Amino acid sequence: MKQRVALPDFNQMWAGHVAASPSPRMHDDGAERAFWRDFMARKSYAPEPSSRQVLRHLRPLLRAMGVETALELGPGWGSYTLDLAALCREVACVDLSRDVLDFVLRAGAERGFHNLRAYHAKWEEFTPERTYDLVFGYNCFYRQEDLADCFARMTRTANKLCVAGMNTGLAPAWVRELDEAGGRVSWEWKDYIYFVGVLYQMGIDANVMVLPFEKELVYPDTDALVRGECARCAPGAIDPDTARDILCRHFTQAPDGSWYAVARYRSGVVWWTPEMLP
Repeated sequence: MKQRVALPDFNQMWAGHVAASPSPRMHDDGAERAFWRDFMARKSYAPEPSSRQVLRHLRPLLRAMGVETALELGPGWGSYTLDLAALCREVACVDLSRDVLDFVLRAGAERGFHNLRAYHAKWEEFTPERTYDLVFGYNCFYRQEDLADCFARMTRTANKLCVAGMNTGLAPAWVRELDEAGGRVSWEWKDYIYFVGVLYQMGIDANVMVLPFEKELVYPDTDALVRGECARCAPGAIDPDTARDILCRHFTQAPDGSWYAVARYRSGVVWWTPEMLP
């Protein structure tokens, strides 16, 4: 008797997107490390605003589950790491970038968090020495070609809870207009629905929470506005005057000459427990 609804192979679809990406970072570990080395050299600790909203909803769940230890995949610049360190007696981070790990450890030490550990490794190749109450990843799955294997690894490493999240959303109106004007816009294909689909096809009926949030975009002048928003377009694909006309209809100019607009996105939070794995 058929028990699962037949769906497209979400794992294969995700892998196809990863394989088709033109970004060297997606396929070259050296390029990924170089990106984070350069990024961290100019980065200061400042959690993403959306992470504050996500954590407001996750904290009660983590407390209710009695989470005391956590393993975080791909911590980036620590939008979630230090909050987890405040909730847990131990937090371990795994990342292929030594620069990322050094940044997070330094940011934690500067703020009095000495319960952080770092593992310099790719998650796909990492063999944990132990299990953790929570295995957590947010906006870090873009290089995972095999999501099903990634989630299975998370599940095997978790005692109580797994959380996988990602910011997602439809392109703002001006991005769609730039594309329609010939800009050949590159917009992220990644969406939390792949997480849900892959887990479903693994036999896991995950919990899902979708949170709306807003991000204010500010540019100091018109040239910066055009450069910034046209960075998503193919080089030379759209005339700067055309782009300026589109953008100035959607952005508001302040008295000091700067331009601002509010983009609306979503944050998809997916969580499951180890016993859900068949």
